Parts: sequence; structure tokens; C-alpha cells
Amino acid sequence: MRKALKLIAGVLTVSGLVSGLCLAMIGPAKASVRHFYSKEAVTAAENAIREGSGEVIFDVPLTDALSIDGENGETDTGLKDLLKDMSDLSAEFESLTLLGILEIPGIDVKEPVFDTCSANALRYGVGRYPGTADIGETGLCNLFGHRQTGDLDTKLGSIQYLAESIGESVTVTTVDGIRHEYRIADTVYVKDAELMPYLDPSTFSDETLCITACGWGEDPLTGDYYPRNTEFIVICKP
Repeated sequence: MRKALKLIAGVLTVSGLVSGLCLAMIGPAKASVRHFYSKEAVTAAENAIREGSGEVIFDVPLTDALSIDGENGETDTGLKDLLKDMSDLSAEFESLTLLGILEIPGIDVKEPVFDTCSANALRYGVGRYPGTADIGETGLCNLFGHRQTGDLDTKLGSIQYLAESIGESVTVTTVDGIRHEYRIADTVYVKDAELMPYLDPSTFSDETLCITACGWGEDPLTGDYYPRNTEFIVICKP
């Protein structure tokens, strides 16, 4: 009986270690695949800019197996969710319109800009919020991206550090070869209904680029804590 119990305990221990190892590896593996497609999208945009080919359609994997932890409010991926995600892997792809490349030298960002803010698109780059102005047009253009820090840094993982970078440069080079240059004018935290003006192109009468990401959690500069449903917005002017 004791031998049987020891055997069961040993099996459970090994199973626990294997499960823990799987959970530890899945995040970096998913992040690696997402970063691969992000870089490929940047390359596609650069080729279009160089060749003057105009509109670019870029295909990205269409699967929740490559989701970003927290994009739907979850904080951890359990083994059951992990196995389900892996079972969802398929050969399906989604075709996205690629607008250009966002560059923020101050936080080492160089990411593709898609013409949508769908959950799938934001796994591989940043997206223009539907209904806001086009890049370079009069009015408010808002680009959304994820903020996740640590080993799984997402597109805008260090965005809050731009609060101390007023006047620093931000550029968006569109696939038609036009380089739109901006300077950081301000940063702001907004919550709930306070976000709505930043989704309306008429909020600003002049050309304005906003870059928005999740802002909840501890501010890395001040130590202040912001509750869930808080966004951090960087306001840029030409």
C-alpha cells in the first residue's frame, strides 16, 4: 500500500512539474510567434514604401492560441485553458490592411499599424481605432495597442515612461511613403466615460495623434496605482 501511495505521489509530482513547465514555456512561445509576425508586417510595409506599391494586405494567424494574457480581463492561463488553446491551433489566417509603421525611439518601438482594433490585429501590432481620422488628416487619429511588461513585453509595454518624454519624437510612415512626424505634447490617464472624447475625431480641430494602451496597475514613475478600465494616452502633435 505504501509503495502504491509513493508511486502515485511520484506520478503526481512529475505531472505537476510537467504542467508547470508547460505553463512557464507557453507564454514566451506565444510571444515569440506574435513578434515574428509583427516583424514580418514591418518588413511588408517597408517593401511597400520602397517600391511605392500603396495598399498592403497582410495575413496573420486567426487563433486564440496566440492571445495575449489580459486582453479579455484574464490574468493567468491555467492548464485546462492551455490545452484548449493548443487544440484551437489551425491553418486559418485573417487578412488585415496594413497602414504603415509606428516608431517611438524613446521606448524602442517599431511596430506595424493595422486599419482595425480587432483583438486579433492587436496581437501583432497596433491598430487605428475605427471612425477616428486617418493618419495625417485633420482631427484625432487614435492608435491602440497592448501594454504588458516583463519577459512577455507587448507592443507598448513601456508606454508609461513617455510621461517624462514630452517633446520627444513619434513617427508614422504610411505605406504610400509619407513620413508623418510628431512630438509628444502630453500624456493622460483616463477612465470609463472619460475615454469617449479620445474616440471622436472632432475632439481636436487640428491634426492630433493619440496612442492608447491599458493604464491600470502601478505607474512606473510615480508609484500611483490606477484601477482596471483605466487607459494611458499619449497625445502627439505634428
